[in-house]
Amino acid sequence: MSKQEIIFNYVGPVDYDKTDSLLNKLKKSHGFTSLDKTTGKRVYAVMVECLENITKHSANGKYREHKSQPFLTVRNEIDKVVILSGNLISSEKVGKMSDELDLINHYDDDALTQLYEKIINKELKQGYNGAGLGFMTMKLKSGNTIEYSFTPVDSLLSSFEIKITVNKNIMRKLVISQTSSTPGVNFDPEKRIFEISGESRPPDVGEFYGEILNWFDDYSRHLASSPLAHEPVVFNFDLNYFNSSSAKYILDFCKQIAAVKEKGFDVTVNWHYEDDDMDMLEVGREMSRMVKFPFEYIQK
Repeated sequence: MSKQEIIFNYVGPVDYDKTDSLLNKLKKSHGFTSLDKTTGKRVYAVMVECLENITKHSANGKYREHKSQPFLTVRNEIDKVVILSGNLISSEKVGKMSDELDLINHYDDDALTQLYEKIINKELKQGYNGAGLGFMTMKLKSGNTIEYSFTPVDSLLSSFEIKITVNKNIMRKLVISQTSSTPGVNFDPEKRIFEISGESRPPDVGEFYGEILNWFDDYSRHLASSPLAHEPVVFNFDLNYFNSSSAKYILDFCKQIAAVKEKGFDVTVNWHYEDDDMDMLEVGREMSRMVKFPFEYIQK
C-alpha cells in the first residue's frame, strides 16, 4: 500500500437517506475491508458522527449560493486512518461549538467517559441536538483530539472543518483496578502507558500474574509487526510491597521485557521506590541483575 490511499471521498448534500448509502459504500470499499476489525469499527463510528453532524447542523439551502458543499474524506495511511469532514454552519453557532470542542479535547478519556455517561443518563430537554455527544464519541472512538477550524464565509455563514485520526495496529489494553491486596495495572499501548503499582499479595497469584504474562506475550508479537516498533516503551514498576509468591511472577515478567529488549526494541524499566525504602531499591537491583537488564531507579 502507498503511504496514503483515499478509501472514501464524497462531496455533496447529506441527509438521513444519503447517510445510509454513503455508509454502505464505505463498508464495501477495499480500503475499509482491509482494516483490522477494531480500527474499522472505530472509523465507521467516527464517520457516522461526522455525517450526522453535517445532517443536523449544516446551514441548509446556502450551498448553491456560496458554491460550497459538505464533504467527507477517509484517508488510509501506514499507521493511521484520517477522517476529514466539512460543511457550512451558521456563524452564530461558532462560539458554542468551539467551546464544546475545546472542553472535550481538554478531558482525558476517563473524565470524558464520565461526562458522556452523565449526559446520556439525565433527562434531555426537547430539541436537544446532541452535538456535544457526537464530538465526545469521535474523541473516545479515535483516542485522539479533534482538530477543527472555523473560517468565516460572510456575516452569516462559516465553514466548519474537522480532522479525526484513528490509530491503526490496535493492541488491546490491560487495565486491572488496584485493591488492598492486588496492584493496579494500566497497560495501554495506544497511549504508550505501561504501569503496575500498589501492593501485591493476591489470593491467587498464578491467575493474577498469568493474565499479565499472557498479555505481554501478545504485546511482544504485536511489537514485531507494528510500524511504531522502534519508538521507546517504558514500563513503570511502582510497588509498595510484594510477597514472595508475587516476586517469582514479577521476575518472570521482567524476563519477558528483557527478552524483547534483546531483540533490539527500545524498552526501559523504571523501578520506583520511596526515598527511605532501601529494601525496595535493593530488590529492584537484584531483579535487574537476575534478568541481565539494567533498570532505571526513580526515587519518589
